[in-house]
Amino acid sequence: MRGGPIPDEVIDRVREHYDIVDVVGRYVQLKKSGRNYFGLCPFHSEKTPSFSVSPEKQMYYCFGCGAGGNVIKFIMEMEQMSFVEAVRHLAEEASIPLPRAGTLADSEDGPKKRMREALDWACRLYHHILLNTDQGRDAFRYLQDRGVSMETIKEFRLGFAPSSGNVLLRFLRRKGFSEKLLEEAGLVSSSESDPPRFFDRFRGRVMFPIHDFQGRVIAFGGRVLGDGHPKYLNSPETPLFHKGQHLFNLHRARRAIRKAREVVLFEGYMDVITAWQSGIQTGVASLGTSLSEGQARVIRRCAENVVICYDADDAGQAAADRGLDLLKDQGCLVKVAQMPPGMDPDDFLRKRGAEAFREEILAEALPLPAFKLEYLKKDFNLQDEGERMKYLTRALDVISDLSLAIERDHYLRRLADEFRLSLDALKQEQQRIWRRKKEKKRDKGGTKWNTEYHDAKHMVAHRRRPSAHEEAERQLVAMMMRDRSVAERVRETVGAEFHVDEYAAIVAYLYAYYAEGHPADPSRFIHYVKDERLMNCISELAMMDFPDSFSDEGIEDCIRMVRNYPLYKEMDTVKRQIEQAERAGDIAKAAQLGAELYRLKKRVQARS
Repeated sequence: MRGGPIPDEVIDRVREHYDIVDVVGRYVQLKKSGRNYFGLCPFHSEKTPSFSVSPEKQMYYCFGCGAGGNVIKFIMEMEQMSFVEAVRHLAEEASIPLPRAGTLADSEDGPKKRMREALDWACRLYHHILLNTDQGRDAFRYLQDRGVSMETIKEFRLGFAPSSGNVLLRFLRRKGFSEKLLEEAGLVSSSESDPPRFFDRFRGRVMFPIHDFQGRVIAFGGRVLGDGHPKYLNSPETPLFHKGQHLFNLHRARRAIRKAREVVLFEGYMDVITAWQSGIQTGVASLGTSLSEGQARVIRRCAENVVICYDADDAGQAAADRGLDLLKDQGCLVKVAQMPPGMDPDDFLRKRGAEAFREEILAEALPLPAFKLEYLKKDFNLQDEGERMKYLTRALDVISDLSLAIERDHYLRRLADEFRLSLDALKQEQQRIWRRKKEKKRDKGGTKWNTEYHDAKHMVAHRRRPSAHEEAERQLVAMMMRDRSVAERVRETVGAEFHVDEYAAIVAYLYAYYAEGHPADPSRFIHYVKDERLMNCISELAMMDFPDSFSDEGIEDCIRMVRNYPLYKEMDTVKRQIEQAERAGDIAKAAQLGAELYRLKKRVQARS
């Protein structure tokens, strides 16, 4: 990606200021192996490290999912930032001066920028109404009754949307915002009449601003005062807000989460707010829906350990059960906190305090298997022998999914003790279930990818073995990225005649990059390229191991292989035609084709 609105020299200063190992190490636990560092990829679920970081090349690459880039690209991916936002973020952290804001082209288009402005003005208005008007008095009293302090109200920018149907609409109209844009931002709704009548989406509700990763308001949750329905109303999906990709309070809790290496996942806004006020600052909440795969992925990027702390009622426990597998699939170590009957986390914290919550709730959270076994019991009458057998069968099914033999043994012994059964009989039945699952899994095929880790060897995704000419092109492009003289040599002999589409595109960018006088630097070159797929390919090539100096013989062999590939391909076609002619008894045609094959071989020899 080219510099664009930010000068190249500023981008280079930002890149050169940071050691990528230090930056990635804030998010991923890295272990040195050979020249590089390895860890679990933050961009996909895995149990074996396939994520490699090179301090020498200042680049990262995942040999499992193919994600790669330099320090700027990493921050873009981890923090969900645009290129301009990532450079700004890193520059400010490093105290590198940037051009005045007015000279930088905004990274968003006009409508999105205006939506952000409208949402921020809405947040300010709701907050002002709560704190400074008679209309907000009941809402303010409600928050006080819930134990929310003035400091917390200001920290979370809580507000109130009046019952009148157009307070926000009239305010934002005066600011120059159109009804159409406000509807797209989720702030107003419209009737089906012609012409449509516009009115405030949120009315008579305590307002909870929802922020993106950078702390910008992107949506709201509104809690009705009194007994109206629905109790909670969230913003709809908008160009800025996708509820399955965001978590309430993540922007505020992220630093504490990474320090503690743990997330506490609550069910509601007030649970998070009360926990924060009590000093438990690692809390986030899903946004009025069951946890999504996208939200689970976001959580895994922040921490490996997760404590699910939902309400004690059936709905809360069912939601916890649904979230368990999603988090487990993302590689999280999950526990489930058990709330006393009839209490939610907000109630417990206000009545018992933070210390009791930490000691009695968080510290006593059940590991995933133990919770699943307990949760299963609600579906069976364990006093009935038939029901008890059904429960045990389901319990053994859960235990069979555990990857560690010591874990399976632990829970089998617990079952044996609890129900006074033979441990050997339980083990025998569990083995039978495990074998059946294994057979079923084998019938459905293997896993999405297969990664292995052997000392300093790279982990490679399961893929087709490249042909000789593909490997030659791959090595040539990798060498060209490291050495300008190699690129010039290839330009004179091969030119643009690369046969793998990705390599042909990268080579075209390389020729232009060097023609503009840039140095051989893969970490810099990657920002010259705009194509996301090519950026990942460049990262993979940059991470290839080569000797400190390339041999002329090796380079020449690769050039020869690439140049001769069309001839080899033509020769294969002629050979097949000769075989067909001979089978048909057409000796004259076979002889003619034989002469053509001979001429092709001579052309190959002439290039050798």
